[in-house]
Amino acid sequence: MIGSTAVVLDSACYLPGHVIARYGAVVVPLTVAVNGVAHREFEDIDTTLFYARLAAGDSVTTSQPPPGRFIDAYTRAARDGAERVLSIHIGSNVSGTVNSARVAARESPIPVHIVDTGQASFVEGLCAWEAMEALAGGASIGAAEAAAHRASAASGNVFVVRGTELLERGGRYVAGEPVTGVPVLAMIDGAVRPIGSAATVEEAMQAMTGHVAAALAAHPGKQFRIGVSNGAADELAEQLEWRIRELAPRAEVMQYEIGPAVGAHTGPGCTGAVFLPRPV
Repeated sequence: MIGSTAVVLDSACYLPGHVIARYGAVVVPLTVAVNGVAHREFEDIDTTLFYARLAAGDSVTTSQPPPGRFIDAYTRAARDGAERVLSIHIGSNVSGTVNSARVAARESPIPVHIVDTGQASFVEGLCAWEAMEALAGGASIGAAEAAAHRASAASGNVFVVRGTELLERGGRYVAGEPVTGVPVLAMIDGAVRPIGSAATVEEAMQAMTGHVAAALAAHPGKQFRIGVSNGAADELAEQLEWRIRELAPRAEVMQYEIGPAVGAHTGPGCTGAVFLPRPV
């Protein structure tokens, strides 16, 4: 809790545990079904087990938390002395989570202010982080909501999927032979769009760091907060994190795991960077 305001997030924000603990936020898990059996993200299925099941060919689907999970979170907040709730979530353009929160808010014993970040994964997390920092600094709940929306508009991202294919090639191919590259992608205006492709690990790294470098150049003097994603792609994530730290030595850089709720859509071998120039 921050002052008399409880903060409720969903598990797809992928914020580091120390950030969640610092602000006393409550995290409501999304639902991940494997072969028809429902699991709560990070509670009864972790990333190691999830990606192993995915690689084995198991059927995976995801869904928003049922309203009851939010009602429980809001009721606990009231019981703990909160006067209001700031509930910050994955975009309604990609998930029904916001709708579940809105249904639950009607049953909450205290007022609930819901923020639709319009984002997913760590971009959502960055929006929530800005809102929580604003609250902790004495901002009103309205100002905290505005901070989240500004972060949503100002953030950027770039990532590759199927990165394990690049590792399997080992960066080697014969000139002149047709090579199918893996897509280099970015979520822009709520939609995933291709911004290039890469046939080798080196090309993927150059494409992603080039995208980050362009953002740094566009915001001179800003202090960047950057998350490097790891979706069962340890080697790629380590390489990308090292290159970004070299590129942006003043930035706050951290690695995060892509959990089951997002990993079900990106698959194993996904890595990339999410960035926010600050102050927003």
